[in-house]
Amino acid sequence: MSSDEIVTECPACKKESMTVKSMVYPIPYFNELIIFVMKCSECKFTQKDIFSVEQRPPVRWELLVDDVDLLKTRVIRSGSGTMRLPDFGIDVEPGPAAEAFISNVEGVVQRMHDVTGIAMRSADTEEQQERGKEIMEKLKEAMEGNLAFTLVIEDPAGVSAILPDDMSKVNRTELSEEEASELRGAPFWLDNIRDEYAKVVETHGSAT
Repeated sequence: MSSDEIVTECPACKKESMTVKSMVYPIPYFNELIIFVMKCSECKFTQKDIFSVEQRPPVRWELLVDDVDLLKTRVIRSGSGTMRLPDFGIDVEPGPAAEAFISNVEGVVQRMHDVTGIAMRSADTEEQQERGKEIMEKLKEAMEGNLAFTLVIEDPAGVSAILPDDMSKVNRTELSEEEASELRGAPFWLDNIRDEYAKVVETHGSAT
């Protein structure tokens, strides 16, 4: 794994004080991914993203998790990735603080469980709180391998992915321009950093 860094404008304080460290991370299917770690020395804003220098089509990944071993399946979520658990009515779309990560299916469900817990505690009605509890209980069953469910990830940048050991278990579909346009992509400032990094690579060669 090799690294490089640039300094750019912070999206929070608007000062040229954000260091963007980029690490090249080799990974199956993608060949290489770039992991960005961003931190502003002025306002302490921090963020992470995952990016591919290679041009990739917008994509949807779908995995039926009906075996406990599939909970170990590697999951890549970039700052432009939308995660869905349709069986639980949960969608997590990108936003200004969208978290990029490399984890596994169990880790994704745990994140959903935590987010649901936060939403439940701030619910306006008792009915919403009860609904939140029901979803959390089902998510716990899913994490224990006792409840089958489907995980969907969509990414207009084509960087997010679900990568089981047996790729025949996952459905990968390239999205049309119309389908991709309906997704919420990465924040504008994050797209700018991706473009800036791509230009650096084009000018000076790969960070490796």
